[in-house]
Amino acid sequence: MSKSVRKDPIFTGPFAEMCVAFVSYKRAQGIKYMGQIYLLRAFDDFCKDFKIESQKFPLEIAQAWSQPRNNESELHRSSRILVMRQFVSFLEQNGYEVELPMFKFKRDRLHTPYIFTHDEIRKMIQEVDEASFSQKSTSRHLTFPMLYRMLYACGFRINEVLSLKLGDVDLKTGVVHLNKTKNNIERLVPMSDSLTEYCRKYVSIAHCGHSLDYPYIFTMHGEHYCISAIERHFRDLMWSVGISYGGKRLGPRIHDLRHTFACHQLYKWTTEGTDLMIMLPILSKYLGHKGVLSTQWYLRLTAEAFPDVTEKMNLLTASVFPEIGGEYIAETD
Repeated sequence: MSKSVRKDPIFTGPFAEMCVAFVSYKRAQGIKYMGQIYLLRAFDDFCKDFKIESQKFPLEIAQAWSQPRNNESELHRSSRILVMRQFVSFLEQNGYEVELPMFKFKRDRLHTPYIFTHDEIRKMIQEVDEASFSQKSTSRHLTFPMLYRMLYACGFRINEVLSLKLGDVDLKTGVVHLNKTKNNIERLVPMSDSLTEYCRKYVSIAHCGHSLDYPYIFTMHGEHYCISAIERHFRDLMWSVGISYGGKRLGPRIHDLRHTFACHQLYKWTTEGTDLMIMLPILSKYLGHKGVLSTQWYLRLTAEAFPDVTEKMNLLTASVFPEIGGEYIAETD
């Protein structure tokens, strides 16, 4: 039985023609623009209640659209505003007269990721590498160095690594098969040559005689680790390497290793002069995002974490950082 194709919603508001053109523009860049299209349609419908002159985007629409709604999370509100900002930037590029207000958000509801320095990453890896054998956890001195390397070097989510089975890691090709991920996206993730070689050594020592369905990162009882156990170890690790832990809300959190991977990769591409608009869709696929919208957030994080490339990154990504007001806000991961 053939799989049904999900049709795009129909735009009927005052910006319908430009909405269709904007979606085509986004998809021509390699962006699927599936979930965002419904926010865009809602915004176009919202504009029906306003008087709109030709080739002009009224400030009052942006002000009204950006207002908080009852029982709406700050993260969802930021997503609505981000879709509007990108669309309005597109209008401006096509000759519209545009003005946007500065948007204010309740920062206490939005976690600010901690981007580790390269030196902090080295200290963390060294600390877990130097862990000795313990009767309380007889495999941890082997599995944790592997775990932290995969979290940072591949940008995996913690549950993705903990769900891995031995057969999911192809030691010949250096490709990891993920089938239990957020958004139900199955993906193949290639590793670097150095990490692949480390995996081979790890498997030869830690997995001698194990079947392919054995947990890749396993407890002393041969079971998958629970996330809470890893989070406890991560907090202890932070103190061991001299990084202050500000609590569950402030972090750092173990998920920040994923954010750090993305920012370090973008920093590397920027210093090499790589075209980030070409690489963003690739990074988005690698991370398992639904679309590039979530991945673009890392551009701002990278510019903040590495001031030496801020100017260069802004030049490379002028279309991502529109200079028409507002504030760039993170998408959910």
